[in-house]
Amino acid sequence: MYISKKKSHVKSKVSHYTKITLLGVIFILIGVSGIILFIRTLELLQVSLLALLAIAGLIISEYGWSKRKIWSKGAKGEKIVAQKLKKLPKKYTAIRDVKIPNMGGDIDHVVVGPTGVYVIETKNYKPTYIPDEDCWYHTSGRVSDLNPAKQVKLQVSKLNSFLKPKMGKKSGKAVIFPVISPINHNLILKNKIKSYEIVYPENLVHHISHRRKILNSSEVKEIINILGKYGNVS
Repeated sequence: MYISKKKSHVKSKVSHYTKITLLGVIFILIGVSGIILFIRTLELLQVSLLALLAIAGLIISEYGWSKRKIWSKGAKGEKIVAQKLKKLPKKYTAIRDVKIPNMGGDIDHVVVGPTGVYVIETKNYKPTYIPDEDCWYHTSGRVSDLNPAKQVKLQVSKLNSFLKPKMGKKSGKAVIFPVISPINHNLILKNKIKSYEIVYPENLVHHISHRRKILNSSEVKEIINILGKYGNVS
């Protein structure tokens, strides 16, 4: 089962930067049209102010558009993974945009089912990367500023700390698994990674549902009830 109700964090960012872009466009239109329509009646200072307004609009719109493009890639990636997770068996539930207290951000997807709890971080990176245990590298060997390995492992640690007091011995790191799901097949896997798993979107359902069962139905339901309050639940 897939549960979702409100706009995701990524989509909210796309909407936010779309508004900034439109604001910049409005400034450009006001500045340019004002000059064109009233050039003969305006004083030099007024023309200069309209020109500055148009320039400011250009800067604002370019900034908003560049940020929107970045967040749109993330939104596209989340949508692709969400579509794949809809094919999970009925005993599994996927919750989107889980934001637990003190998380410092949100988790793209959390899947809960008989085989465990899966923290899935979606990435829509274009360049080729070489993943390792604690960081990702560029093909040149330089350490990437982007660190999904650290991000997903930190999310698992925080989710574990959040669930454990509520479930006692039923919950622990042994049942919560970190997964990075890259949209683009652009990774070079040189070393075996043990601290997290890399699973492409088309393989997520099989990866999750064909593992050893470690949670009973009551435990699955309890975790869903807890996390459902902090994610997109219908």
